[in-house]
Amino acid sequence: MKPLRTIHFLSLGCAKNRVDSEVMAAFARARGLKLVAEPEDADVIVVSTCGFIESAREESVDAILDMGRHKAEGRCRVLVAAGCLAQRSGAELVAQMPEIDFALGTSHPDRIGRVLDGAAARLDAGGSGHFLQTGRTPRFVERGAPSAYLKIADGCSRRCAFCAIPAIRGQAESRSIRSVVTEARRLARAGVRELVLVAQDTSSYGKDRRDGATLVSLLEALDGVPDIAWIRLLYLYPTAVTDRLLRAVRDLPRVVPYLDVPIQHASGPMLRRMRRGHGPDLLRRLVERARDIIPGVVLRTTVLVGHPGETERDFEELLAFIEEARFDRLGAFRYSDEEGTPSFGTGLAVARAVAYRRLRKVLALQRRISAANNRALRGKAVGVLVEGRADDAGYVLVGRHAGQAPEVDGVTYLTSSGARRGDIVRARVVRTGDHDIVADCEA
Repeated sequence: MKPLRTIHFLSLGCAKNRVDSEVMAAFARARGLKLVAEPEDADVIVVSTCGFIESAREESVDAILDMGRHKAEGRCRVLVAAGCLAQRSGAELVAQMPEIDFALGTSHPDRIGRVLDGAAARLDAGGSGHFLQTGRTPRFVERGAPSAYLKIADGCSRRCAFCAIPAIRGQAESRSIRSVVTEARRLARAGVRELVLVAQDTSSYGKDRRDGATLVSLLEALDGVPDIAWIRLLYLYPTAVTDRLLRAVRDLPRVVPYLDVPIQHASGPMLRRMRRGHGPDLLRRLVERARDIIPGVVLRTTVLVGHPGETERDFEELLAFIEEARFDRLGAFRYSDEEGTPSFGTGLAVARAVAYRRLRKVLALQRRISAANNRALRGKAVGVLVEGRADDAGYVLVGRHAGQAPEVDGVTYLTSSGARRGDIVRARVVRTGDHDIVADCEA
């Protein structure tokens, strides 16, 4: 049998899944496999699946089937389903999809080596669990990549009524500050300029540890890593955003004034049904405190519509709050009925058509707000992290300013510049859209 020489990764879902995929890629490279960009060039294909909600599961299954074609018709000899769907429903996957050779869950991405050696069981998943790397865990990040996700914790100890993540990834577990800083230094040496801190609940970092680690003390340590220019926080829980954290974001030079705080809803009855542990008044105070303490802060959030029991009045309260808060960025999702969660099968379901209508209304409202917020940037100078050449022939380079997180917030096009990938250039905003902006580099 010919040796396995090439491997392709298709990573779906969240940034935490991406990090796990990069860990697997490093282990594969250590065994001599070459990473290839196209699946048709791969002897091994790994699909890092997402199992969070129905649409993500459907996307994951479709991706596995699509990659399976390369086994039936092409070069591929080993197809691996990894990630959350493999962890949550691995037995079903391997029973129903014969094209899958191995299912490797979130608990053990480091066992990809055993898979490649042919020494693994077909199913290595089940129950809940996550993998938390140390500062020494290998991880492949493209050399010169301007930005990288830094997973500081995994799992979640909160019990929101709609969420299956604790059942998939288990209880929250935080890395040590030393471990995180060691990895940050490695990433900086590889050319990374921006660290995007992620976890299921970033704001709970350190609460499970006994060494006194907190998110603020971690930020203070990371702020001293040479060559890192930006540090960004994603996935903060509303009740855990303290004034001390807000002051750290304001005062630490490398921490960008950007907060991602998923609120999910703004109606009191819905927040109780969702088991969020707070009411709408806390959300209002949070928005006010963030803007009072951090001048020019960019606020991002996520909302969920169509949760069981959501009435038109609840939904109108959500719309009113979005209008009032005027978040700079907002993601919205339709409720997915997830077995094993408290919200599952309550008999209070919102009709799918109603939920989709509400989703469209939220997105239309936020589009107007985002466009207005972007228009306010016209004529102002911003720092832009250059990510590479622009695909659009009308522009030279593409990047992001500090108010744009990677992959979710739009981009900044630069009309002219001699800058290189990874540079941070000063540019003046000349045109804006709903999400993207255009800027001219200053001399």
